[in-house]
Amino acid sequence: MLTIEKIKRDFSHRKAFTGNSESYHDSPIFEGYGNLCDLYFKSNEKNIKQEQVDTYNEFRKSFKNYLPEIDNYILRSLRDSEIKLRDSIRQTKLTLDIIEIPFDNLKYDLVLVCGKTYKKFLILKRNIDIRVEFKNRQIKSIQRKRDITLDNE
Repeated sequence: MLTIEKIKRDFSHRKAFTGNSESYHDSPIFEGYGNLCDLYFKSNEKNIKQEQVDTYNEFRKSFKNYLPEIDNYILRSLRDSEIKLRDSIRQTKLTLDIIEIPFDNLKYDLVLVCGKTYKKFLILKRNIDIRVEFKNRQIKSIQRKRDITLDNE
């Protein structure tokens, strides 16, 4: 379980190159769901709220409960060129790439960027990138998009 003290002690603190945003960063491993996942706690003047930590800790314990809904969304969002690879894509393990815990965001309290990588031809690989926004420990929205930095709505 993470605590504010552990985050401030063990994570790296980063200020944005532009603007005044800042965050604490670490790369935890979600065994079986990719090599590393970038984890960002947005902060304000190096402060993090306990509710941010609680949100992450709860997600960490129960993230597998959300995976069937995310997998179903991916299969429903396949493009025409991907439909013939549906079985292969279904069997590919979902990778968790980025988790962001915002500071005082009214729209969502956790963002998960995840996806699947599949082989298009022999060596050509394609990615399916998904942005999942959570509010109050529920999936609020899921979108497949090229620019995962943009909000879903």
